[in-house]
Amino acid sequence: MTTQDETQQEPRLGVDVIGFGVGEFAYLLNVFEGPARDRSVSVFRAEDMVDDSTLSTAGASSLMARDMATVNAEGDLGVTGVAAAVATALGQATRWTEISLLTADTMDNVALLEAPGVALMLQPRLLGTWFVFAQDPSISSAEATLRVLRQHVEENPAGSAYIVLKTLDSEKNLLVRREGDSWVTGIPDFDADAVAESPGLDDAGLLRAIEESRGKA
Repeated sequence: MTTQDETQQEPRLGVDVIGFGVGEFAYLLNVFEGPARDRSVSVFRAEDMVDDSTLSTAGASSLMARDMATVNAEGDLGVTGVAAAVATALGQATRWTEISLLTADTMDNVALLEAPGVALMLQPRLLGTWFVFAQDPSISSAEATLRVLRQHVEENPAGSAYIVLKTLDSEKNLLVRREGDSWVTGIPDFDADAVAESPGLDDAGLLRAIEESRGKA
């Protein structure tokens, strides 16, 4: 296990989006240990990836080549800058929001991770890469989620979304779709195989539904 000192720094991406390869992502998932890190591994379905030492070593080498990791005088490897922010989000998160953006033919995914001092959104792309961008610090995480949903239905008017909101000890689900000029939310009851819908919501109503589903940290 590597050491990590730069755990609380705000992400300064410098660009809107930065990408991490599969090996780099595997290494960043292994920077920390503990229940938050284990939850992140589960969220990203990365159990096999984090146990692959060859992949993780390749990721560390790649991060060093990109000046995102350094070796200190004691010979310990630590990540820096944006990579440190991503490692913190993965290893010390208190909330995980998985957003599946659906159309009739496609599905895209966004994951929002919130840790002390860091809130990042991640999107998977080809060949196991992940694109990372910082949440706008001027808005709340619920508002950031709403912004993703609005952009999705603007680009796909018949699109819908399935949101899973997680903490270390809770999990809630929320279905969202656009219907005319308003939103419809649904809370699934898996035992009864039913969905309790709330139609006719404006943006403010959808925001409240997201906030209620998030609950208290």
